[in-house]
Amino acid sequence: MIVRSRDALDARGILQWDPAYPDRLFLQQSIADGSLFILADEEGIQGVVVLNETQLPEWSTAAWQDRDGRALVLHALAITPECQGRGYGRALMRFSEALARARGYTSIRLDAFSGNENTVRFYERDGYVLRGEVRLVQKRPGHQQYYCFEKSLVQG
Repeated sequence: MIVRSRDALDARGILQWDPAYPDRLFLQQSIADGSLFILADEEGIQGVVVLNETQLPEWSTAAWQDRDGRALVLHALAITPECQGRGYGRALMRFSEALARARGYTSIRLDAFSGNENTVRFYERDGYVLRGEVRLVQKRPGHQQYYCFEKSLVQG
């Protein structure tokens, strides 16, 4: 499923994922530590997301609003190409936010490749606020600029 999602992005010239991330080891470790969650329907697994507290060192330059609480970090959100546009991404986001609240987190953080305009708009429409831009040198040249987003889960 991840490979099909990556291939669909590559076909659109969006080279945010590569064989190094998210790779099989990352996914296996995420399963083992209980941070990988799936969305399935009658046809099988249609989406995945990894939720943990791991933040990239590059994120330290972002102007995070939630500095006193606990942030849950969203990684590797993917919906099978055939199921995109059916609300599955939004369902995984609602699940992620509900899980974060239930576990006492006060915000959710994530990054998005700046060249993936659909994804950037998806997060902005969902109430995520741009907190900074980072350069991820481990990514392919020309595809290293990422936006850091945050959503507060605290009412008021």
